[in-house]
Amino acid sequence: MDDVQVMRFLARSLAHSASQHDWPTLQDVDAQIAALLTALKGQTLGDAAREALAELQQTHAKVSLFCQAQSEELEQKMAKARRNREGATAYALFTEAEDAGR
Repeated sequence: MDDVQVMRFLARSLAHSASQHDWPTLQDVDAQIAALLTALKGQTLGDAAREALAELQQTHAKVSLFCQAQSEELEQKMAKARRNREGATAYALFTEAEDAGR
């Protein structure tokens, strides 16, 4: 597989793993992209390779924004769960204290 094919494959893999919320695979693909970019450093790229690289960069940027939004949504859900747990604990303590007073 030449560099152009690899870049296109990685872009598709990145988008697919994000769409499936397959975070371990997403991390693996990201590491493969980093390794590819390191290998390409200092090389002169042809038109097709530059185009494939631009597509890969665009896909990476979109996936990065998607992951950031997913992370923020998860943080909100976790914060809500913490608040609900704290509220349930306070209610249980209040109920116990009220029952002890009877």
